[in-house]
Amino acid sequence: MADELIRVSNSSFEKYEELLIRKDEVKKKAFQYERAYVREFGDFILEVFSLKLETIRKKKTIEYCRIFANRGESVEQNALQEYLAKELADYKEQLKDMIKDNESAKKNFEINEADLLKIRRIYHHLVKKIHPDINPVTNENEDLKSLWQRMIVAYNCNNLKEMEETEVLVNALLDKLELGTMDITIPDIDEKITEIEKEIERITTTDPYQYKYVLDDMDAVFQKKEELRKEIKEYEDYGKQLDEILNGFLQNGVTLTWRMN
Repeated sequence: MADELIRVSNSSFEKYEELLIRKDEVKKKAFQYERAYVREFGDFILEVFSLKLETIRKKKTIEYCRIFANRGESVEQNALQEYLAKELADYKEQLKDMIKDNESAKKNFEINEADLLKIRRIYHHLVKKIHPDINPVTNENEDLKSLWQRMIVAYNCNNLKEMEETEVLVNALLDKLELGTMDITIPDIDEKITEIEKEIERITTTDPYQYKYVLDDMDAVFQKKEELRKEIKEYEDYGKQLDEILNGFLQNGVTLTWRMN
């Protein structure tokens, strides 16, 4: 099968193709900056969120106890725990996802320049063949679409082994589908070029791409960690204040009882 799957007569096609590659490259960099940001600050962010969750639990406990105190009733411990479990379910799920994400980011490994060049070569090779915005067959064929998505994940994660395996599978599938060189005209290509340029601008001027300016500046990294340490201290102090309020309820006649089944 010819190396170039797609030929077009439209003179703007080369720029369109280059911009598609550029867009995916900046999206990949944004992904990598986000991973690096989590590796650098993830433990602090997790501690902040965990303390935040604990203060929410205490505040909701106080609110619950205050209702029963106003009624002159005791608080059933089982009912309180059921209430808290329901109220905090979304927060706990978010914390679980954050822990998982933090662990995943720490498992990322550095890649040498030679392997990075191989990854770029494979990516550029496959873009010309099966990028959904260039080759309509990719959106029409589920197997081809799945391989494109698999390749994007491997590309973002700098997984050379997965990229090489995907390239073999793509070539085999294209041969099976008997897809030779085809002529394609991209409708409204100049408008599409403008849209891609705007998207690249949006990606590079927002987080997580903008994290690079923190990560590349040791003073900024230090300052960010200090801000997170300060936030941790504030939550710890606030938690102690809530403990005092809750203890005040218990000392002023609010009783906790277990509901017996």
